[in-house]
Amino acid sequence: MQVTGFIRRRAGVVVAAIAAATIAGTVPANAEGSWSSCITNWMYNSESRWWTDNHADGNWTTVSFSCCYHNGPSDYFNRGGQATIELGRDISWSPDTSYGGRGNSCNTVDWGERTTAGRYYFIFKDDYPLSVDSVYTAY
Repeated sequence: MQVTGFIRRRAGVVVAAIAAATIAGTVPANAEGSWSSCITNWMYNSESRWWTDNHADGNWTTVSFSCCYHNGPSDYFNRGGQATIELGRDISWSPDTSYGGRGNSCNTVDWGERTTAGRYYFIFKDDYPLSVDSVYTAY
């Protein structure tokens, strides 16, 4: 009887370990890449740094802003204002591909999964200068 109880406990531990390993293997992977920076006095058509997305995963391209200062009205973001940024992909010897603009209200915006590998960047498209203490881009 004692031997059977020991075997059952041991089997339970093995099953729990296998279940934990299986669950750990199904946790979504981190984004292929990311970078952090800041923005100081960006003017219309200023570009971010460029990054390469090899489309090695299915993650979305996101740009997060926090601690934003827009040189428009003093309460610009508090009144629902948005800094317009546009995602682009470099095309050598041709016009770059645009994936459209998004209004960033000092939060996170996305362009979904980019299915084409390439070099990407975002462009500031507003009239008032913009500064952002923390920019986080994931792809």
